[in-house]
Amino acid sequence: MLIAAIHFFEKSTNTFQFKCGMMTLTLLDVAAITGLRPTGGAYDPANASKNIALVINKEAYLKYVAEQQGREGDEVTDVEHVAFLPFWLSHFVFCSKSLQVVKIFIPMAVQIHEG
Repeated sequence: MLIAAIHFFEKSTNTFQFKCGMMTLTLLDVAAITGLRPTGGAYDPANASKNIALVINKEAYLKYVAEQQGREGDEVTDVEHVAFLPFWLSHFVFCSKSLQVVKIFIPMAVQIHEG
């Protein structure tokens, strides 16, 4: 069903284009997908742990993915998962117009990774 929904996704508006109109994700949808609660304490970037250090040399999406991606067939490491999260946050959640990974999302990515 997810594959069928992706067929109707419009990247320019980050919405799904159905016959009934446009549809987008809600906070409850994001909560269901990520496991994050939409209620609770406020986000504080100072609370990010220093256990995972993410080095970003290339910020453009394709170069960033190539730089951070591990070898094919290996399990995804914690660093790879944390590297994926700023990309996901920049492109799909906060819809950055710069087509680059926004470094300010790294502390948030670490906190999401650590639960």
